[in-house]
Amino acid sequence: MSHHDLTQGQVPSSLAKLTAPMMIGVSSSILVQMLEMGFIGQLSTAHVAAITFTFPLVMVLTSIALGISIGTSSVIARSVGTRQKSNQDAAAEGAGQTSADTGSTDDVALMGTHSLILVFGLMLLLSFLSWLAIDPLFIALGAEPELLPLIHSYLDIYLPGTVLFTASMVCGSIMRANGSANIPGAIMTVSAIVNLILDPIFIFGWFGFPAMELAGAATAMTLTRFGTLVVSLWFISRGQMVLRERFFTGWFASAKRILHVGIPAMATNLIGPVTAAYITFLIADYGEAAVAGFGVANRIEAVAAMLMFALSGSIGPFVGQNWGAHLVGRVRQGVNVSYQFCLVWGLLIAVPLFFFGADIAALIDSSEPVTAVAATYLALVPLSYGLWGVLMMASASFNALGKPLPSTALSFGRMILVYIPLATLLNNTFGYVGIFVATALSNALFGILGWRWFSRRLRLMGSQLTNPSTT
Repeated sequence: MSHHDLTQGQVPSSLAKLTAPMMIGVSSSILVQMLEMGFIGQLSTAHVAAITFTFPLVMVLTSIALGISIGTSSVIARSVGTRQKSNQDAAAEGAGQTSADTGSTDDVALMGTHSLILVFGLMLLLSFLSWLAIDPLFIALGAEPELLPLIHSYLDIYLPGTVLFTASMVCGSIMRANGSANIPGAIMTVSAIVNLILDPIFIFGWFGFPAMELAGAATAMTLTRFGTLVVSLWFISRGQMVLRERFFTGWFASAKRILHVGIPAMATNLIGPVTAAYITFLIADYGEAAVAGFGVANRIEAVAAMLMFALSGSIGPFVGQNWGAHLVGRVRQGVNVSYQFCLVWGLLIAVPLFFFGADIAALIDSSEPVTAVAATYLALVPLSYGLWGVLMMASASFNALGKPLPSTALSFGRMILVYIPLATLLNNTFGYVGIFVATALSNALFGILGWRWFSRRLRLMGSQLTNPSTT
């Protein structure tokens, strides 16, 4: 497998080539999640409420793995960019030096191997601890005792599968950091299709299989992720992106480099699930139907924002490689292109959701109280999607530069300092509608702040890079 150079060519086309496969993969995955929610909605509103209660825990575990994935991508992409610069400098000097001479190839493979060991061990531990805490955790979140068997039926199978899912996520990041986007995009797409085929078979008991309901959804996911991981490991091994021996050599040093970005990235991503748990707790006061409607709206939101999610996963490797190659102008141009896309896409998606949100929600759960809550959310929050996307791009770019603390500060400020207090205040005044207004306002405010902060930091770091004597 080739390691693609993101430091050459037109910036928009380079970003498009990197993002398009991931957009297809992410879109497929999120669409399947929404269709799966539709299958679950055919069971009962209680089933939808139960799966909604699991979102915060699932998001916590995914966020921890995503932190490792972001750290891995940042370290590898900058190392690849440095290698590309060394090759270009050597070629200009006629030295004939190759990437093998720089030692960066071994460094890239080392980071990839050690990141997989890190995520596998950590998620194995955390999934077990999460399983032990299911009952007290979800009672504390406001779940009624009669929902606990449904929650267990899903998480008892989902949690062991988390190890497979998160390891395959890191494999995809390793490939994208090397500039290889087609393979992980194709793997995600095929995985989503297989998951979609298996979902109704196991949920409803087609073709002689027992009807497993929520356990069936978790089983379909686990089987699919196992296949995804096997295929992903084969590709990164074949592409020499991981080591085939000496797996633990220098592991602690590698873990330190990865976690330098990974720990703040984990903190950044964990703030979201913690906030979601609190918001779910607030909405639980309005009943099971309100929780279900909130869950339906979140699934639809994931589909609406999927292209921005994909772009945020691509801008990191692009920024990392170009920063490693000292191409500050390409970094700035790439980030600006991503901002423009988010603002346009946010506007395009907000209009249909405003007018047709209720109809779309009814495709998942036709219960009128559920649809009413989802429609209210989809009329208000999407107005902020464009600036929310800008915040995603700024945060991903900070991480790619190896400067994760601003991203953490933005997430902490948005969720803890603004969103939670504002949602609590407006909830007391306007009910759950106030919570949704708080969501939109927080997204918009911190999208603007993220754009301004990254622009200033890049200008300062670029000046220091080109004039080292000023540091």
